[in-house]
Amino acid sequence: MISVSLPKPTVKKLEKVRKLRGQSRSSYLANLIEKEIERERWERIFKKGREIARKLKITSEDDIDRILHEV
Repeated sequence: MISVSLPKPTVKKLEKVRKLRGQSRSSYLANLIEKEIERERWERIFKKGREIARKLKITSEDDIDRILHEV
């Protein structure tokens, strides 16, 4: 369990959205946190993919086909 202090305008927005979704505060915030963790994970995956593409000079699907068929 944790406690969080939020500015009143943020709390009002939070309440409006979570009521529309029919969720408790805890449930809504837990879902938001999980989504953010997942978004960060995908961001790291895409970053790694861009690094690999740059190293292998991949700029198109043809480049991927070329690399796959070199083996």
